[in-house]
Amino acid sequence: MGLLSIELVFGIIGISALISAWLWETVENIQKHKVSIHLHFSLLYIFGNIMLSTYSWRVHNTIYLVLSLFLLAAIISETVYCIKTGGLKIAKRH
Repeated sequence: MGLLSIELVFGIIGISALISAWLWETVENIQKHKVSIHLHFSLLYIFGNIMLSTYSWRVHNTIYLVLSLFLLAAIISETVYCIKTGGLKIAKRH
């Protein structure tokens, strides 16, 4: 087994930073009980993430696939939490 390529190292550092940021923000919001999310954002994010995950899987890009799946799990978890706590916002027509 050879050394890691510089691209893979950058990918691992990037995925670690993004996941850390999401975890930090989500835990902080839950502790403060101030989590709210717009339904249209959540649905669009989930759809886009599924598309990106599918693309990453099809082109065999493990870094983006892992990141996409983690972020998909994070947004679904946050949406479910918002539904349970009343923090889900639905856009109203004017």
